Amino acid sequence: MSDNGENMAQLLTAETDFGLSLLRQHDLTESVVFSPISIALALVLVHTAANGETKNQIKEALAKGATDEQLIQHYQNISAVLLSAEKGTHVKLANRIFTNNQFDIKQDYLDTIQKLYNAAAEKLDFANQQASADAVNNFVKENTADHIKEIIKPTAFSGDLVAVIANALYFEAIWQKKFKDHQSLDSDFFKTADDKRTIKFLRAREVHRLFSENGDWQVLQLPYKDETYRYNVFLPSKRFGLQEALKTLDANTIQSLVSNTSEVFLNIQIPKMKIESELPLECGLKKLGITTAFTEAADLTNLAENIYVSKVTHKAIIEVDESGTVAAAASTVELMTKSAMFSINEPREFLADHPFLFIITKDGHPLFAGVHN
Repeated sequence: MSDNGENMAQLLTAETDFGLSLLRQHDLTESVVFSPISIALALVLVHTAANGETKNQIKEALAKGATDEQLIQHYQNISAVLLSAEKGTHVKLANRIFTNNQFDIKQDYLDTIQKLYNAAAEKLDFANQQASADAVNNFVKENTADHIKEIIKPTAFSGDLVAVIANALYFEAIWQKKFKDHQSLDSDFFKTADDKRTIKFLRAREVHRLFSENGDWQVLQLPYKDETYRYNVFLPSKRFGLQEALKTLDANTIQSLVSNTSEVFLNIQIPKMKIESELPLECGLKKLGITTAFTEAADLTNLAENIYVSKVTHKAIIEVDESGTVAAAASTVELMTKSAMFSINEPREFLADHPFLFIITKDGHPLFAGVHN
């Protein structure tokens, strides 16, 4: 493998680990969905604002062992690749910084994020709290096809708020092989052996589909019409073993399972689902080593003097049905002043009727991830 190929593989591993580490910090006894890429793209705008230890901590969380230049190049490439979707797959990706017109924001910073990440800047009168919230929420709404209507409240726009960094991501795709409506059925989903509910399942009988497995996981991979995008269902081999299996799951295992599938003769049954999540991320990011940015010691002087990160919010939604998948995510970062296999005769069963992990990938990059519980 060339140095460049090796760097790309290492960055993909780091990116996958970042998402996995965030996932593990949530209450996985409930369903959850989030977009590692949306969160990372909001953080790279903070990385551009940062210097010293503040910058290094963000880089190490997002791309452990990489240089700043490699991190920038990686997320530039991802942005470009996502926007090249084809065959009825629609992807919208947008970055924007909303700034308080009472503060001096450095033009060099605004020029840099526009050049590197196509991030526009919008100056607002934060004293008008409702209008400022509307501006951010309308940006998110427009770029998620109305799926996420609110990411920030008017009360967030205090006199000490310097800027809000926002990222929005929208994904809509049709299955390469659609599920037939008449094969869908109501059946029991078991959260635990004693806790079940009846839900709608998508079903396909005696079909050849992409599949891989190891001792802990069985993975069903369903390509969309643009085959570079795939929906991966990670079903624990041990029934109700999701929490246990997630403890040892790492990026290399995920990448190995999603890149080494083969066609297997299967009976498939997976939940038709809609999940919405809102995740405050300050604690999670601190556990990943991004600590200085949230303190008085923060150095974000490329953007403005005397500011720190006060809040990071993420919202995501996913809907999976007979036709395909719709998913959307939005992330905001608030910056405050410091004063403030082979065919067999009998089909194998892939029955996802107990808690599982799911990941939507683009060429292996985790766009959306979550747990169905």
